[in-house]
Amino acid sequence: MDKLTQNVIDKLLEWGADLVGIAPVERFSEAPEGHRPTDFMPECKSVISIGLHIFNEMADIWGEIAEPDKHMTPYLFYGYGLTNLEMSRIINKMAKALEYKGHKTLAFMPTWVSSTAKYFEHTIETNEMKAEFSHRHAAVASGIAQFGWNGLAMTPEFGTMNRFNSLLTTAELEPTPMYDGPDVCRPDLCGYKCAKVCPADAISIEDSQTCTVGDKQFSYGVHDNVRCSYAIWGMIKGSGGRSEYTLPEGTIDALKFGMDGLSGEKHHLYDKAMLENCNGLICGDLCGKCLHQCPSRKVIKKTLKDYDFSSRHSSLNRPIL
Repeated sequence: MDKLTQNVIDKLLEWGADLVGIAPVERFSEAPEGHRPTDFMPECKSVISIGLHIFNEMADIWGEIAEPDKHMTPYLFYGYGLTNLEMSRIINKMAKALEYKGHKTLAFMPTWVSSTAKYFEHTIETNEMKAEFSHRHAAVASGIAQFGWNGLAMTPEFGTMNRFNSLLTTAELEPTPMYDGPDVCRPDLCGYKCAKVCPADAISIEDSQTCTVGDKQFSYGVHDNVRCSYAIWGMIKGSGGRSEYTLPEGTIDALKFGMDGLSGEKHHLYDKAMLENCNGLICGDLCGKCLHQCPSRKVIKKTLKDYDFSSRHSSLNRPIL
């Protein structure tokens, strides 16, 4: 590996990344127009992806407010808010380090509502939500992860218990290979648990969608982003909040969600107050069941027990303690 690439990887792990991968821009050729790295930076040569592991017990204690032995706040902060800030700090530091070396760099905020702001009109017109740049797809393109049925980027080290951020750069770094080990997501073993535990019925079991990243095609469940938003905001029973709005069947108009969630009486005052205080970078989504109730982190201990992790750029290969 060339010296610059090795230094980039070593520094990112030293600064707190748990996983590091590098994708050449060619692996994004099938991404939607307007969302490819070269659409933002025409001279872009490489996309650096980092993953931060979310420690497991923070998710295991998640539950409803009425459950005396369950708590949401560890997931809201350590699983989302602090992780977003930590990833941003690491990416910001590397962006400046590469810039000092004469390379252009560009980074987008960790994906949350604010990162979709440019496309609010598109969401209202089409009911499709999208962000400026997909950190999940960058993680897959860099070899850190593969897509699970829930649409999340899942890693052989941690299953769904990760979050990702990316850095676009004109530095021509040495790519890391795409993941080619055993499947991390095994719906044949879990029975599509992500879809079954979703309180909004936002993940389909029967219908799938596909995407191509690099030379690999991935298939995962069709996801209704608007229905999911009702759970993220804690507006329905089972999503962690106090609100108990009953969702109608079928497709829900995105504008209706805006009226229900932002100003509607269906959203409990306390849930709205917490979300207004959190704003994504301090805390995160109320729900997240498809992430923290996914059994992948337990399944992979058995299904990947013979997989060789030594070639991956992971904090597991550089222990902190």
